[in-house]
Amino acid sequence: MRAMSFALLLIVLSLGCFHHRGWFEHQEPSVQILSYDSIMVGGYIDGPTLRALKVVADDFFPAGGPPRACIDTPEAYKYYSVRRGEIIYVAILQNPGYCGRAYSSLDAGARYAISIDGRILRRLLAGEPDVDTLEDGGLRESGSEQSFLDGGASAIDVTVPPDARVSFPVSTDAGSPLPDAGSPLPDAGMP
Repeated sequence: MRAMSFALLLIVLSLGCFHHRGWFEHQEPSVQILSYDSIMVGGYIDGPTLRALKVVADDFFPAGGPPRACIDTPEAYKYYSVRRGEIIYVAILQNPGYCGRAYSSLDAGARYAISIDGRILRRLLAGEPDVDTLEDGGLRESGSEQSFLDGGASAIDVTVPPDARVSFPVSTDAGSPLPDAGSPLPDAGMP
């Protein structure tokens, strides 16, 4: 019993010595890492903006489900963001060249307003009407006049004038069938 406990302890300890370094195994040794100064020349993304981009990507491309076509993957889109106070605005647009296409799909993309704590404040998919767009992209002030897509707040009269109406003869049945319509041929349709 004592020898078995010792053997088990030895096995457990030896397994602990095998440190899995999976993140190290798949690195390409021929690629040289740039210095911090060289990397910092690129764009700066703060934590809340990165979270906003992740929230948008997770919302627009839900996880799971069937495999997607190339054009419907997160990599086939371009992401743009701007921060205005406590709100981060994100736009995602399809990049057809990523998948070898010349043109974008219709209504491919979206615009989001994300709070700095990561909540989606507003989502507007491409093709949806944006009835309250402001010139500077800011929030609408209370008391400001709302715009209407039809040009005004009053109802539009859509009745057809009597002289423009077309009348069709009204029949209670769909008409009489032809003598041979719908009857099976005795020879199963062969001439």
